[in-house]
Amino acid sequence: MTPELRTGRLVLRGLQPGDAPVIARLLNDLEVSRWLRVVPFPYSAGMAREFIATARPPGQHVWALTRNDTPLGVIGLEEDLGYWLGRAHWGQGLMAEAAAAVVAHWHTDSIAPALRSGHFPGNDRSRAILLRLGFRDGPVEPVQCRASGGEVALQRMVLERADDRG
Repeated sequence: MTPELRTGRLVLRGLQPGDAPVIARLLNDLEVSRWLRVVPFPYSAGMAREFIATARPPGQHVWALTRNDTPLGVIGLEEDLGYWLGRAHWGQGLMAEAAAAVVAHWHTDSIAPALRSGHFPGNDRSRAILLRLGFRDGPVEPVQCRASGGEVALQRMVLERADDRG
């Protein structure tokens, strides 16, 4: 079960079936989905329902970032740290706040020596969050981006426990 995490402005909680319409609306924005590997564009409520139904593998966590119990985005610790935020909420420091809470949780919940993440070149906001948390550049690798339908360079980043600034 995904534990609830609280920050100064947010409640990070497990995804709920009722979140699907809001998640679909937020992800059905090419300015959001183009920065994500696995999210197609356009994005439907059916896709959101399927994502919510399958986003709870054992030992992995996926949270809705909420304010007043309304989802603003999603952050997860699956194979990597991954996240997105609806465009209307950009530039407010909300993802940095949520990511710091999730990395702190990773320290208590995982024995892994490192945490991976990454960003597409040009996604300066995501890169800034990762750098602030102590992530360092790893290799660049080609990946498929479902929203654009093509190959994109992914700048891998790694957080070693000793590097953590969160």
